Amino acid sequence: MVILLISFLFFLLIGVPISLTLLASSITYIFFSGNLDVFINIIPIRLFRSTDNFIFLAVPFFILMGKLMNASGITKDLINLADLFVGRLKGGLAQVNVFVSMLFGGCTGTALADTSAIGSILIPEMVDRGYEKDFSAAVTAASSTMGPIIPPSMAFILYGASSGVSIGSLFIAGIIPGILVALSQMGVVSIYAHKRNYPKRERRIFFKESLTIVKKGIWGLLLPIVVIGGIVFGIFTPTEAAIIAVFYALLVSSFIYKKMKYKKFLKIVIDAGVESGSMMVIIATSALFGWVLANEQIPTKFAQMVVSLISAPWQALLLINIFLLIIGMFMDNGPAIILLVPILLPLYTALGIDPIQGGLITCVNLTTGLATPPVGCCLFAATAISKESYLKVSKAVIPFIFANILVVILITYVPAITLWLPKVAMALK
Repeated sequence: MVILLISFLFFLLIGVPISLTLLASSITYIFFSGNLDVFINIIPIRLFRSTDNFIFLAVPFFILMGKLMNASGITKDLINLADLFVGRLKGGLAQVNVFVSMLFGGCTGTALADTSAIGSILIPEMVDRGYEKDFSAAVTAASSTMGPIIPPSMAFILYGASSGVSIGSLFIAGIIPGILVALSQMGVVSIYAHKRNYPKRERRIFFKESLTIVKKGIWGLLLPIVVIGGIVFGIFTPTEAAIIAVFYALLVSSFIYKKMKYKKFLKIVIDAGVESGSMMVIIATSALFGWVLANEQIPTKFAQMVVSLISAPWQALLLINIFLLIIGMFMDNGPAIILLVPILLPLYTALGIDPIQGGLITCVNLTTGLATPPVGCCLFAATAISKESYLKVSKAVIPFIFANILVVILITYVPAITLWLPKVAMALK
């Protein structure tokens, strides 16, 4: 155990990529274990079997779907739709920034795409209308954390595949927490808007124009409805839903927005293939690392230790939340989910936590880390777009991080927030 931990931290600190860190630390442990011949034969088997899973077919298709929707040009229509609903509120453009992230998350399921696509349009516009650069970047980075929460979500796919929990149930369970994140962040915007006297949209949008805006923006909203509805009513599996989502995204980008040309499509497919390949390497090496942990019985021992040391479950859950939030600050949520699920699942079971609720606790915490200093990738992206100092943006994002943490506390200690909709969906089948 000590050798595994020391080697893992060593490779991570010297800048080795996370996938190679997991592989190198696992091999280091195996080398010093004494049964070298046996373990060397197991390594390729474990690496192969970990990716030989039907559910993982959904990964490249959802990645491709997100890239197609991002390239379709739907962002401006979703911004107009968000402006229709919340633009008249105080701090209207900042409220639009949060609201459109909720809509955009359902189209792409990724946080960084949200930051880049929405930030490139809204951050300069917000600055022009009198919003501070650091505030504009902070709103964009924080609101983009809804991407991996609002279904369809890559984080839920990885958690479901790693834990055996229904991906469809996780998708449905993410709806209410995603909406709560949006409402909490809009509450933060409202406080700052009244304090700093941010402007709102003065122009009224009449019925005919509203209808046109809804018609243009509806194509983005239909995607999550098709995916989730098909899964809930048993029409198709999550993997089949991913393929259907790709065809839908391709049709929308090619025939509705007419932005998809052959060369552009080819580049998107190649980019999605490279990203999918990187993800599968992480999945394989994380599975090997997880097998090493299981071989040492670390997850079981860890769960037993926590349960024995802490009398009240709420205290254990508090420690888990703090631990996940810290991990999310330094590690991308994909590899973190795959790495931590074998450790956390026995602990959730020992504490009597439903694995669906455990999945939301895990994913929302780790996703919050994407906009949390010091290493939040969305924070870096928003900072680059705004051309503001990273320190100022890091300070400005803190109230939004606390808004996310409030939602984490709610889904941790109020199980109905995550479990009610999946139960309703089961009843409808």
